[in-house]
Amino acid sequence: MTNRHSCKGFIFDVDATLVNTTLVINNIWQKWAEQNGIEFSIVFPHVHGRKITETLALVGSQYANENEENRVKNIAIEAMESATEIDGALSFVENIPKHSWTIATSGPRKVAETSLLASGFKLPMNMVCAEDVNFGKPHPEPFALAAENLGFKTMSCVAFEDSPAGIKSAKEAGCFTVAILTSHKESELVLADLIVDGFSDLVIKENNDSFELCW
Repeated sequence: MTNRHSCKGFIFDVDATLVNTTLVINNIWQKWAEQNGIEFSIVFPHVHGRKITETLALVGSQYANENEENRVKNIAIEAMESATEIDGALSFVENIPKHSWTIATSGPRKVAETSLLASGFKLPMNMVCAEDVNFGKPHPEPFALAAENLGFKTMSCVAFEDSPAGIKSAKEAGCFTVAILTSHKESELVLADLIVDGFSDLVIKENNDSFELCW
């Protein structure tokens, strides 16, 4: 591994980045679409990397309400109980001290906690979830707040993402951004600083009070 990037903190998306939920998320929204008599093909383009409320609003203003949001949440909490880790994600995160990593997800806190715990992860000291931000991805607020919670500048953090919306969010916040090829094609992730097949392509080395991400 000849390439390296120095950093102080790590910020992870959850769905399709740490937790293998691509099909689970599709199934959640397909079930919701069926309940509402909507073709899933209309919903699918707005699903990945966005807050539930934002997906609902993009599908149609008549669905952008608390009742529909709660219906999706209830479907999601049940579905996430069977979530599993992305290959290599758990061992990768376990090598990072607890105070040096956090979460920035578009998902509701209860859904994110359910999927992380079901996949074997210990929850970090703090998490930025849908309820914590005014603007979800692709707005930079989730990653900016996550870095602030770690006590670091965004430029000192590495962000891990799988979706175009998430990568745009992390990049505009100022993070060095790594795209994991789990849910999208490489051509859709070109904004990322680094694109890898998986966590096995990466190594973290501690260097006094900072880290080096090597690939």
